[in-house]
Amino acid sequence: MHHSPNTTEEMKKRHAPIGNAMKNINYKIAIISGKGGVGKTGTVVNLAAEFRKRGMEIGIFDADVHGPSVPKMVGVKTEMRDILRGSHGIDPVVTEQGLKVMSVALIWPAETTPVMWRGQYKARVLRQFLSSVKWNELDMLFIDLPPGTGDEPITIMKSIPDLDGMVVVTTPQEISTIVCSKAINAAKELNAPILGLVENMNAYQCPDCGRLEYFFGKDRGEKLAKTFKIPFLGGIPMDGEYSESADKGVPIVFEKPESLTAKAFSKIADELIKQLPQKEKIMVKHHDWEEDRDHHQKMGGKW
Repeated sequence: MHHSPNTTEEMKKRHAPIGNAMKNINYKIAIISGKGGVGKTGTVVNLAAEFRKRGMEIGIFDADVHGPSVPKMVGVKTEMRDILRGSHGIDPVVTEQGLKVMSVALIWPAETTPVMWRGQYKARVLRQFLSSVKWNELDMLFIDLPPGTGDEPITIMKSIPDLDGMVVVTTPQEISTIVCSKAINAAKELNAPILGLVENMNAYQCPDCGRLEYFFGKDRGEKLAKTFKIPFLGGIPMDGEYSESADKGVPIVFEKPESLTAKAFSKIADELIKQLPQKEKIMVKHHDWEEDRDHHQKMGGKW
């Protein structure tokens, strides 16, 4: 397909407001999966929570328009819609543990509202969102993409300037070379590396005897990662406490840090850090609102 010479410039112009909104974010990481139901959002939420636990400033952008479950998993209620701040942009909701979260679900009239937007309209709304959210400085922003490797996740990823990479989430029973090859092709098209593969539901440990069972086959994720020469970040076990935490709206790494699942996420986070490009941390000297606050405190004001 022939592209006009101005295509890249046009894309840059179109995405300039998004670049401006995200200029103080150090790492932007997209999480993708070949299909729904593999635990992608649980991975996003707990990986973000693990880095937050380490004292980093972390944001989550829920870009899954049809099944936005990030707010529920981190304990954000849709009633918190009063976060919207007129023409100056949108403040993300901050959870009890300090995760900054933005989701299309937060602007819906109700949780049961169906979304019946056409493709182009969805892309426009998400671009508007991406350019309006006031993240301020973040160490990492995790983008929870719609499942699959079709037009929608690719369009969203193309809208994010300087994406640092992608993490692929899969399960042993659905691991397929087709899914991985599509993800790799998407990464090539976007000029973004695949930071690694996470295998969810990779094993079950008997709570009584401690024996590990591999119901869907052992080391399938690791073998697939080797086949495609992409890093294997680690596996997440099947754990009843994991889904209980999600239902409660508290990531398991916060609620049960000693659980097998929390320890698995800690290892995955360590591996992810190894794959990220080295960067000097973005430090913004001050914000206008901080200046106002300092001035107010100097004048003896109370908050």
